[in-house]
Amino acid sequence: MASTIDELLSRALLRDAPPPPADVAGTAPAARTAPADDPDDGAHRPAGSPPAPAGAAERRAAMRAAAHDLRALCEAAVSGAAVTALGGGFLTQSLPQPGGARVLGCILLLADTEDSARFWWQYAAGAGDAIASYCLYLHHLALGENRQASWWHGQTAPAAEAALPTALRVLRALRPGGPGPGPGRAAVDAVLEYVPAAVHYVDDDLELPLPDPDFSERIRALTAAPRRRP
Repeated sequence: MASTIDELLSRALLRDAPPPPADVAGTAPAARTAPADDPDDGAHRPAGSPPAPAGAAERRAAMRAAAHDLRALCEAAVSGAAVTALGGGFLTQSLPQPGGARVLGCILLLADTEDSARFWWQYAAGAGDAIASYCLYLHHLALGENRQASWWHGQTAPAAEAALPTALRVLRALRPGGPGPGPGRAAVDAVLEYVPAAVHYVDDDLELPLPDPDFSERIRALTAAPRRRP
């Protein structure tokens, strides 16, 4: 398993950019508190956004806004079609395709397991998934980790960087009213309930949360359309 994971991750390349800050990946999660006032470390935002706030209260408000944006983005990403694709898009028994890894991260975020969500977004972003990079940008911004947020913002493709802020404004105004195409709301809720219990850290010394061996089969079973009665 380890050799397969190492081989897959070695092929996951980010866009050309300076090396990430040491605490962007592979370190213990930072304390979830508001940062101290620092005039040189304002909240980084997408192009076209207002200037970064300077006061502590404004920074906390910016962190809350980023957290709300991330949750709205994840709620939109976890549609019926997305969870169906997750069940059928695995490279191995435990490793999904990059798009599936992004959806898996969003499911874990909605289940309040942010550390596991961050791992899968990093995996997807490393394979070129721009939305996963934007999820990481919002994730770090919500924690007040502005340097890491800025780095991941730089990894977001220009097209996604331009479109996502507008999409998020729409999502905030119009909350998802249903699961979207694919299985019904009950199937999506079943996936949301199943996934957190099925993803585990495989080693106490290694941040590697992997799903159960039968994960893809269980997802397919949960999202299978009910057979019509004759």
